[in-house]
Amino acid sequence: MLRSLRTRLTLLFAGTLLLATVIAGAASIRLYQSYNRDQTANELRSQVGGAAEYFDAALNAYGTNQHPPTRATVGQIESICGCHVLYTGNVPPFPVGGRLISFAGKGVAWQTMRPDDRVTFQFQPPGSDRTYIGVAAPLAARGQQVGAIVMAKPLADVNRAWTKVAGRVAIGTGIGLLVAFILATFVARRITRPLKELGAAADRVARGDLEVHVAGDRTSDDELGQLAHRFQGMVDRLREVDELERNFLMRVTHELRTPVTAISGHVQAMNEGLVGPEDMDTSLDAVSEEVRRIGRLVDDLLDLTRLEAHQFRLVREEVGLEALLEQAAASFRDRARANEVSFDTPIAGAPTILSDGDRVLQIVSNLLDNAFRWTPRKGTVTLSYATANSTAAIHISDTG
Repeated sequence: MLRSLRTRLTLLFAGTLLLATVIAGAASIRLYQSYNRDQTANELRSQVGGAAEYFDAALNAYGTNQHPPTRATVGQIESICGCHVLYTGNVPPFPVGGRLISFAGKGVAWQTMRPDDRVTFQFQPPGSDRTYIGVAAPLAARGQQVGAIVMAKPLADVNRAWTKVAGRVAIGTGIGLLVAFILATFVARRITRPLKELGAAADRVARGDLEVHVAGDRTSDDELGQLAHRFQGMVDRLREVDELERNFLMRVTHELRTPVTAISGHVQAMNEGLVGPEDMDTSLDAVSEEVRRIGRLVDDLLDLTRLEAHQFRLVREEVGLEALLEQAAASFRDRARANEVSFDTPIAGAPTILSDGDRVLQIVSNLLDNAFRWTPRKGTVTLSYATANSTAAIHISDTG
């Protein structure tokens, strides 16, 4: 199943979205914890001032007829603010019946604090394994600074505050992942559908069916659409090549049938004694000419095979152009007389060239054959040449 591109794309999209969700969730938790710490510090900062004023008044009343705060009073303060009340200083502010307020340690320099200072810090009280975040405000008794009151909350409780909304976040994340998976499946299907169509079309082409159409006016212009257009162009060219090959085979068959029929007719006439001794040479010459014609067709087929196999070779040699053109013209003079076509050959004085003489002769013969085929009676075929800048050009023109 994992070999399917659609499945792998779906898992890739879903996995990417899941990874992004996890990263975003982790970042959100960190941001929420930082935000919650800031909010907690602000809340403690707003509360510690009132507590400091209360304990300042209690310290100033200490030793008079007024009574200092009791343990229940401290508990009430902690219950109201939802935090712990501690102190830091050289001596406990209320050394009556033991410590009424826990010692926060020496995590803040209370000696240098101004009356309106509020210092936020993290600390671990002596004898405790818990870390707290607290805000300190200075304490003074009869004009002398004696320490600082600290209102604090356990840092672990502050950091775990995100668990209160974790359920809702998990539900939202689950819904989001479900929607993302459905969307990933839809996108993967949209991507792989053209590929499946191209695969089916390729199978049809492999079976020899070239009547396939995978691109049209409504094909998208993205990478898959461009691939479909290129595939369609390839199929169209294969169709053209196939048509050309069929036409070529038909023409070759026709060309071979003509000389074979002629040879068969002459051989049958000679076998049946219909050709007399005086006509025997003529019939043999005709058979020989048709054999040469078959040989030329076979050579053409071999040349075509070499061209397709990229094995076609040209021989570069000195060739007398006048003699070559005369050889080509001599093969068509009888045809020109039979068709009552004027055949002009102003080729005298043609230079010597460096080329493949056999191939040049083949080209000229093919062009002359085409010219005589389409030139009507009383028409004109001209074979000539021209030279310029050490280059020779052969010209064949007709009135067909």
